[in-house]
Amino acid sequence: MNLAHLTYFTTLANTRSYRFAALEASVSQSTLSTAISGLEKELGATLFIRKKGSVELTEEGRIFYQYVTSSLKFLDDGIRLVKEKSGNHVREITIGTVNTAQSRNWSELIYEFRKETHGEVQVKVKQGPTPVTLDLLKRGAVDVAFCGTMGKDPEVITMPCWHQEATLVVNKRHPLSKRKSISLRELRDHYLISYNLEGPIGKELYNLIHGWELQIDCLYGDEITLGSMVAANPDVMAIACNSWLLNAFESEVVLVPIEEAPENFHQLFFCFRSKADFPLVVKQFIDLTQRLYPISDAEHEL
Repeated sequence: MNLAHLTYFTTLANTRSYRFAALEASVSQSTLSTAISGLEKELGATLFIRKKGSVELTEEGRIFYQYVTSSLKFLDDGIRLVKEKSGNHVREITIGTVNTAQSRNWSELIYEFRKETHGEVQVKVKQGPTPVTLDLLKRGAVDVAFCGTMGKDPEVITMPCWHQEATLVVNKRHPLSKRKSISLRELRDHYLISYNLEGPIGKELYNLIHGWELQIDCLYGDEITLGSMVAANPDVMAIACNSWLLNAFESEVVLVPIEEAPENFHQLFFCFRSKADFPLVVKQFIDLTQRLYPISDAEHEL
């Protein structure tokens, strides 16, 4: 199986366009098409479904994509390690993250890393929700990650790094928008929305609202959705993590502290694979993060 063809395959899967994939891979569309057809013939399976202006992975294609991306990532890691052993250091790190983790703490960490490495390291970032980010980490598609947790996982080392407070998101036209703080007891007769209880914030949310008999729909996955729904409707309020994403709605909503909510309502974690030979630059990043956020009760030690 041709290594270049596997790279073309992942590029097409990521861009979902033959035109953009060909441009990114610096080949002609006919070369790309021939390579994909050859892979499908070799595998005996259709990898892509053509749609108007785009392509999508088939079920077989999605399965193949997971294994190919993991294999290519581990191959790249091997190349980096060998080059480091020979004195030819490769200066690159890929960081997976949820959007809400990219706060001031995040910015300061990246700044310190650039200073420590004299700006010679290329920092790549892949954003996504916690389940996707953890999957990328375990498959080797990212080197380290900042996200929530989906429970204990022997493949992943998790270190608490920073946390987010819970807040009541209130439309400025609502009478409660004038409050400095509020108790959950006062919200029993109001309609609320919040996160899906099956998601990464579900456990914390359940612990907060359990027993208060609130009229709350726990259906949503992120602060952008919650903030936009409150901004559009003064009769709706949301319980959300106080993240920088809510600043996008500051002209329409206010954030009111919830008296019963713990200060560390939602814990974010610094994560990396438990069994991996890390390139030097990844070790540097892990060491720096551990120095800046020393946590004695981390689940594992490097």
